[in-house]
Amino acid sequence: MGTETDFSYLSYIPTYIFKQLIDKWNKTSIELKPNGLLSKENRETTIKHIQKLSTPRLKQLKKVSETLNFSDIWWQVYQISKIKPVSELQKKKKTFKIEKYFQEEGEIKAKGLFSVRELNEYVSFIAVEFSSRSTVYKRLFRFFYLPSVKTILLEPKDFAEEVLKSEILPFITKDPDKFEKKTIRARSIRVLTKKTDEAKTAFNLTHLNIRISLETSGIEGLSQIIIQGDDVIRGAETLEQRHEVSLGFMNSGPWVGAGTKDFALEVGKGLQIHQLENESLKSLVSVLGII
Repeated sequence: MGTETDFSYLSYIPTYIFKQLIDKWNKTSIELKPNGLLSKENRETTIKHIQKLSTPRLKQLKKVSETLNFSDIWWQVYQISKIKPVSELQKKKKTFKIEKYFQEEGEIKAKGLFSVRELNEYVSFIAVEFSSRSTVYKRLFRFFYLPSVKTILLEPKDFAEEVLKSEILPFITKDPDKFEKKTIRARSIRVLTKKTDEAKTAFNLTHLNIRISLETSGIEGLSQIIIQGDDVIRGAETLEQRHEVSLGFMNSGPWVGAGTKDFALEVGKGLQIHQLENESLKSLVSVLGII
């Protein structure tokens, strides 16, 4: 049985995926709150089931964690058109040759492995792995496919765009030659604060980065201001209304970065995903539908 003491790797595994695996392996049904395996509500139950797993199961679970560790990745956003039914993606061959990605003579002892995991009704996770005994050919490419907003997220690395074009696009769009990268601009970030019918902002921003330019703002000695909190837009408005203190610097330069507990956007970098719980994925779909 497993004797794990370091459970930090579990923070990358959504509760519903962990539940699916444990239910399948133990032929049982466990109950977890949808707010992280190591949360106060779930930690005891999570660890109890971890400690019952065999060594091979623990290795499998850690492999899932490594695949879903996105903590430092800035995803590139690509727009596609004329999408096919998601069922077409499931028809993609699970193994394929990878010789075309390497300009080398002779036989390459490696193969491509393709897998799709439907995270929820809005988002599918795609993994393409170049498997080989040689580290020269090993690669892992990860993508998120959001058909409702005709978007695919790409992890930027060598060969990633080529893999997208050859191995994925033919199975998700009727016109694989027509796709374009969506650049994150300052106006994309401003859209996040658009008021809804209830006079609330579309998202509770937990941080905001403002670039300060001496030429446009007249402010010397500062190049960037970062504000943080549970809801920074509401906080700034409340400060002005109740204490008559205006955060004028919020309009002294372009907003170049912003985020919530679920995601972050930054000009020149792209989109960062903080967690993959169901509510977080719904939020991700929402933001990609408006920027």
